[in-house]
Amino acid sequence: MTIALPDSLGLAGEDVHSVLALARATAPGVRFEVRPEQIELHTTSPHTRETRLACGVALLNVRLALQGHGIRPLVTLLPGPSAHDAAAAVRLGGYQEPSPDVLALLRTLHTHTKNRRTWTTFPELASWRGLLSRAAEVERAWLHVKNGAELVLCTFNQGAAAEIRAGQAMQRVVLTAGTVGIAVNPSLDHTSLSALRADLRPCLGNTLVPQMVLRLGAG
Repeated sequence: MTIALPDSLGLAGEDVHSVLALARATAPGVRFEVRPEQIELHTTSPHTRETRLACGVALLNVRLALQGHGIRPLVTLLPGPSAHDAAAAVRLGGYQEPSPDVLALLRTLHTHTKNRRTWTTFPELASWRGLLSRAAEVERAWLHVKNGAELVLCTFNQGAAAEIRAGQAMQRVVLTAGTVGIAVNPSLDHTSLSALRADLRPCLGNTLVPQMVLRLGAG
């Protein structure tokens, strides 16, 4: 049974449902609370780094889906009691026709919800490095090339908000890569994050905080 959702951010309930369905498809486990003036994203318990990263993925999906409906989302991370201690709150920031870039990312997101293609060849990094780097920068993050097939996604600070931001940046990089036929996935190598940070400190200094490793060409 489909639970009816209230109207929110100027969208009818059925449109809100489609937005959240798309958001959940690649980021299960995030809880949404819909109110007329805002959509709240809550991390599942226990509140861990992994749940905050997942929340970031869902948040980027929500933003793109809203933009596809002509809504310009206004996001507040960790808004506190005013949003019932949500990890993020999305409010109406105005109206704007979706750009070609947004529409391309949405097409990739819809494709990812249906199937995930496995890629067996590695692209030439130099060809797409700028594209993926700019995608990270849109979300106030940074991509560091560890080697030819690994990228390290970094933020400029630590903490819960930085981890949510890292999830958004990761999803934008993944979707941006998909628009040009490249697969990018988080590494399944469970190397200690602290060890990764220590390893990269000589080249990154104290300005950038490594958050995760992304692999190119691995489906």
